[in-house]
Amino acid sequence: MKTFGRLASLLVALGTAAGAWALYHTRDRHPGYALDLRLPNTADARAPHLDVGFGREKITPELARAVWLAGFATGRRATAVHDDLWAVAMVIDDGHHRLGVVALDSIGLFHDDVIAIRRRVEARTRLDYLIVTTTHNHSTPDLMGLWGPRTGFSGVDDQYRAFVVDRAAIAVATGANRLAPARVSLYEIPIETAGLVTDSRDPQVFDSTLRMLHVTSALDGSTRGSLVNWANHPETLWSVNTEITADFPGYLRDGLEHGANESVGDGGGPTVRGLGGIHLYVNGAIGGLMTTSPETTVTDPYSGRAYSAPSHEKARAVGRILGRSILSTVAERPSMPELNPRLSVAAQTIELPVDNTLFRLALAAGVIDRGQPRLNRIRSEVAFITLGSASIATVPGEIYPEIANGGIVRPPGADFPIDAIEIPPLRELMPGRFKFLFGLANDAIGYIIPKSEWDDQSPWLYGASTRHYGEQVSLGPDTGPLVHDAIRRLIQER
Repeated sequence: MKTFGRLASLLVALGTAAGAWALYHTRDRHPGYALDLRLPNTADARAPHLDVGFGREKITPELARAVWLAGFATGRRATAVHDDLWAVAMVIDDGHHRLGVVALDSIGLFHDDVIAIRRRVEARTRLDYLIVTTTHNHSTPDLMGLWGPRTGFSGVDDQYRAFVVDRAAIAVATGANRLAPARVSLYEIPIETAGLVTDSRDPQVFDSTLRMLHVTSALDGSTRGSLVNWANHPETLWSVNTEITADFPGYLRDGLEHGANESVGDGGGPTVRGLGGIHLYVNGAIGGLMTTSPETTVTDPYSGRAYSAPSHEKARAVGRILGRSILSTVAERPSMPELNPRLSVAAQTIELPVDNTLFRLALAAGVIDRGQPRLNRIRSEVAFITLGSASIATVPGEIYPEIANGGIVRPPGADFPIDAIEIPPLRELMPGRFKFLFGLANDAIGYIIPKSEWDDQSPWLYGASTRHYGEQVSLGPDTGPLVHDAIRRLIQER
């Protein structure tokens, strides 16, 4: 969470002649790349057709080489592998369009690497569009360059980055190769935030509803897999952890597949059967920020044990709470498949200004290794997808829930004396009953903050004594309005 706690010294470390020269040097890793995709819903009189396939590949690093864990601070070298990391993919084909989604256990992946994955996938399968998301896990290798051995030194191992790109592409290709007749059912499950997740910055707005796309075989009704969309930082182990782990998304996926294996009191056999299949976890609107902090006590719903201090057991309890909610809901409300769902896809490349001085310096020094099509501007992407009564908006970073769900305020101490710009909220604009929001999708640009809540100069919001964290890891005050407007246009032009 505390991404840039030590990066203030970067201003000095990079304030050299070489750094000043590099500040004016731009390098585009994918020159000329621009996406403007419109694939409308194609309804026809043909027999219903829906094929879905899943794939997964392990992306756990080898520890023979130094592995620097991402998030919190620099110098956090991995000492062990507690559990494996995965790239999990789902491919949907409605007979007209083919959509892929791959979710990685990672802190984040820049748009340049997303393009690289897509180009690998193009050689293996015929997808019309691929969404690459990351869980934003803070116990995974640095893939963004910000958490190396010390301030000003990248923690990215290029060999590992190439490995992740390759494995993600293989997972998607496996999903495409396993396409089979399927049915899709949609769920919305309210999740109680108390004792689970907190909002560390006012206003208190959560993206707490869990949304699920459940895929069953059209032949025998068995579970093929699912996509689960919820919003929380996977940083349950906190900054003291040095073991690689998938955090609560890993326990959630395992629980959905295999069920719970600990009874209350006796530690006996399974208390709840799993669904089988392969499951993706896709994060939502986690800005603000949504987290299970050391001050949050989480109670395991099966063992009854309560955990406050960061631990693997606490992460497991978070995953079990979500998994139990899903399993009980699916058991109580049997699948109601969508009738002949059709896909539509719209996606757009956007350029965003880099107003953050630390980001500019890190880009100039190569600590952040991503292309700049123009000086102090980066290429990113938004998308809007519909599938039957579901709609999906993809956001390239950690968006504040106010922009997604409403509740933007004009607080005292804000830098801009303006009313909300990012209105209506995205979910008010989105059609359909089930409204998914994929955060950290196709990029990782940091926090996306409502401009009326922007606070980078004192006095601080609500009379706070210190500056807030979000602005330190945001591109700038115009990011929120630009991303909101780009998604709004895609929705309204559909």
